[in-house]
Amino acid sequence: MFFRTVIVSLLSWLCFTDLAAQAFSLKQSSDTSHVLVLTTDSTRDEWRLPYPVYQFCVGDVDGDGNDEALVGVVKATRFYPEKGNRIFVFKNRDGRIRPLWMGSKLGEELVDFRVADGKLISMERLKDGSYNVDEWEWSRFGPRFTRYITTHATIEYVKPIFNSNEKNIDDNHAGDAHPYGMGAAR
Repeated sequence: MFFRTVIVSLLSWLCFTDLAAQAFSLKQSSDTSHVLVLTTDSTRDEWRLPYPVYQFCVGDVDGDGNDEALVGVVKATRFYPEKGNRIFVFKNRDGRIRPLWMGSKLGEELVDFRVADGKLISMERLKDGSYNVDEWEWSRFGPRFTRYITTHATIEYVKPIFNSNEKNIDDNHAGDAHPYGMGAAR
C-alpha cells in the first residue's frame, strides 16, 4: 500500500510538473512567416506558419486543463477563397505541437479574437458594416456559438466591450442564436 501511494504521488507530481512547464510562444521568421514554439522541461517543438499573423494568445479553450495556442492568420481557404482572418488552435500532445482546429470561418468576417474564462471571444464585422462581439465554447469539432455579447453596433461601441473582462457587459443587445455560426442552421 505504501509503494502504491508513493507511485500515485510521483505520477501526480510528474503530470503537474509537465503542465506547469509548458509554454507556447511565437517568433517571426520573415515578414509573412512565423514559427509557433512549444517548450517544456524536456522538449522543444516548432510549427511553421507561412502566413501573416494578426493575433496570438494562449488559453484553455477546450476545457482539459491545459493551455492551447490560438494563432490568428491571414489566408484564403478552400471554402472561402478571399484572404481573411482565420483562427488556428494548437495543442501540446506529448511535447509536440498538434493542430486541434484550423478554422476557415467562425460566423461573420473575423476582425479579432481573445480567450476569456475558457471561452473564445470574437469581434466580427457584419455585411452591413456593423460589428458583433460573440462568445464561443469548445465542442468536439471546434468552437460552437454560445451567445452574442453585443450585436449590430459601431466599432467604437464594440471595442471596449471586446476588451472587457466582464461577462455580461451588454445583455441588452445579447442574443442566443448566431445566424451563420457553427452549429447553427444556415
